[in-house]
Formats: sequence, structure tokens, C-alpha cells
Amino acid sequence: MIEKTFTVSQEGYTISAACQLINQDLLVNLFGGDVPHIGGIVSWDSKTKEQGEIRFASHSGRIHKDIFLAEKFAQKIEKHLPGNLCVTAGVHVDGITQMQIEASFPMTEELSELVLAWVRENSQNIKQPKYTTHIKNYELTKKLMSN
Repeated sequence: MIEKTFTVSQEGYTISAACQLINQDLLVNLFGGDVPHIGGIVSWDSKTKEQGEIRFASHSGRIHKDIFLAEKFAQKIEKHLPGNLCVTAGVHVDGITQMQIEASFPMTEELSELVLAWVRENSQNIKQPKYTTHIKNYELTKKLMSN
């Protein structure tokens, strides 16, 4: 596993992307502003090509809007990754202005470009898992579970 954090600042605040490249899979935490948190999660399954989402309720009972940043980030890079993707996002700026909201999208796009370039530079050592016979493993697991 290798890790790196990228940051972009505009309109008086910063968004960071803390990344972990876990063999061929990528875990990204987008956070920033005055109160970083986890507002939503976007996942991408590289085999099924399906995207999933979890949207958390905010303090006021509405849905956190940072899910839109996770979606934008994922959509920009998911099809270019060697494996699966999980993106969390939580950016809160106290008293956010319309200009700060509008800046969040190009900031997220810039972060996605930086992260994708980093993944490409560091994905040459991907290992493929080796499996033993599934039937033997299944039978052994079944036997162990019944005891």
C-alpha cells in the first residue's frame, strides 16, 4: 500500500484528497473546509462497472451535498483505474458563499487529475491474487463452520 495526500486551494479554503493505493484498488478521502467530515461515499466496481452511493444525513436532517464532489471525482477517474474505487467526501465551509461552492467543482476536478496521474505512476507493481481450488476451500469452510 502506498499513500499520498494532494491539496488544492481556492476562494479561501482547501480541499484535500488523502489517497491509498491498495494494490490495484484506490481509497480516497476528500476533505476540507472548516469542519471536515464524511458526508457521503461513492464506490466503483471495476468488474461490474457499477457505481454505488451512500448519502449521510447532515446535522439539519438534509443530505450532505459533498456527495456531489465524490461523484464528480469518481466519474473523472473510475474508468481509468486498474481496480476498484472508494471515495468519501466531507467538506464544510462555515457560511459558504456561492463562489466557494462553484470553486469546489474545479478544485475536485484538479484533484482527480493529480490523483489519476499518481495512480498511473505507481500501478506498475500490481500483483494478481492466486487462488487454490474453490471447491476445496468451499468444502473446508463449510466443514469448519458446521463445527
